[in-house]
Amino acid sequence: KYPDVLVLVDAVSSMAGTEIKVDEWGLDVVLAGTQKAFALPPGLCVVTVSEKAFQRSLDVENRGFYFNFEELEKKAIKDQTPATPAISIINALNVQMDRIFKEGVEARFQRHLDMAEHVRSWTRKNFALYSDENYLSPTVTNVHNTREIDVVNLNAELAKRGAMLSNGYGDLKGKCFRIAHMGDLQVADVQWLTGQIDDILGL
Repeated sequence: KYPDVLVLVDAVSSMAGTEIKVDEWGLDVVLAGTQKAFALPPGLCVVTVSEKAFQRSLDVENRGFYFNFEELEKKAIKDQTPATPAISIINALNVQMDRIFKEGVEARFQRHLDMAEHVRSWTRKNFALYSDENYLSPTVTNVHNTREIDVVNLNAELAKRGAMLSNGYGDLKGKCFRIAHMGDLQVADVQWLTGQIDDILGL
């Protein structure tokens, strides 16, 4: 419908945690970091670039460093990078990819859905989902703090037990909190976490 429009997707918290049909959905650039569902330290970007986006980039003046796909490809062909690479994270990504394929991609995606469903069910029972039910993430759940609990204090108590939550940003601080269920976590891990919250809050 819009042949001149490029579709760029921020998949930072979804790549490696759910299926992304890059070609079927006509996605031109899909970006992610290694610090979310890949379960690795931050410092490395993973990206897919369509031929359409690549060709379009050639006509852009002052396209900067990160979107200079031509230069990135020239280096990639030689198994090189344009600048000093994060070797340790690249090696870790290679190991993690072996683990992902050993688990099985479909099994990995299903595990993320199973974790998500547990957290969603717990949230519906004790709080409320902040997001639209039609657009829930398989890797993180945003909990609407309907009980108006003190999220900072909850995190302080969770820290004593080896866990933490993410508070809301900006205007949502204290009004929401996020529970991640991604990467190498298992269903038992999120069950343990919600159990700890139940115990702390007396739910």
